[in-house]
Amino acid sequence: MHLRTALVALPGLVLAAVGLTHPQYLDASTAHHWRDMHIALAFVFPLLAAAVWVLLDTSPPVLRWAGRAAAFGYAVLYGALDTIAGVGGGAMAVAQNGRTPVIDPLFDIGNALGTPGAWCFLVASALLTAGTALRAGWKAAPGGVVLLFGAYLFLDSHIYWPKGVVAMTCFAVGLAALSFVVPRGTPRPAPPAAP
Repeated sequence: MHLRTALVALPGLVLAAVGLTHPQYLDASTAHHWRDMHIALAFVFPLLAAAVWVLLDTSPPVLRWAGRAAAFGYAVLYGALDTIAGVGGGAMAVAQNGRTPVIDPLFDIGNALGTPGAWCFLVASALLTAGTALRAGWKAAPGGVVLLFGAYLFLDSHIYWPKGVVAMTCFAVGLAALSFVVPRGTPRPAPPAAP
């Protein structure tokens, strides 16, 4: 297995594993874990964007830069969700010994940012799939379908068990499969010749 293929799969695998421990509810008994888990995840969620960014390298310029812009949008917006609702919400629940109505605005603004962030990841995934298909043809279909299915699930699942864990596993498998079919060092498509 290529090192790049393993590296692009790693964030999804880590997120899937952590998702198995993600509390379904924030309350006094889960607040410390909720807060600490999201502090750690602040370093992992952006790596999904980095994986897409790297794999877009061999795509045509329009797809490459549009996909990278969408991946960046995901990293910023979804990172904000995790910081505000994950770290902030957890810290407030620790301080208040449970979830109280004062925490709700954190979840409201976090979700208002995280939802478009998840849509950005879906767009980036679609552009990556298209760019890979241009280089690898039908070989890109399995990885692209798995990645897009995961991105669809991610729109409303975060990493909660079971749907979110499945989404993260799909990210790992889909990104690895797309990496595998367009090996590192594959030249970018040449621009069309002038008439």
